[in-house]
Amino acid sequence: MKTTIEKDGDGYLAKVKDNPNLFAFAYSEEEAIIELKNVVEMIMDYHLEQINNERLIRNELTSMQEKYAVQV
Repeated sequence: MKTTIEKDGDGYLAKVKDNPNLFAFAYSEEEAIIELKNVVEMIMDYHLEQINNERLIRNELTSMQEKYAVQV
């Protein structure tokens, strides 16, 4: 994952290259990198939560399917 830092007004903008949704602004380069790390971790946590929710739904549907399965 490549990152870039560029001067932006009074501060710095840190971005993940080729991903326009992953960026952070701060007043120093170091703070911008720290903030970008926080953004990436937050996005990862969100996606993990979504995956866990989908697993729970799939398990519930599988249980329902087994409950209503017709024995032949």
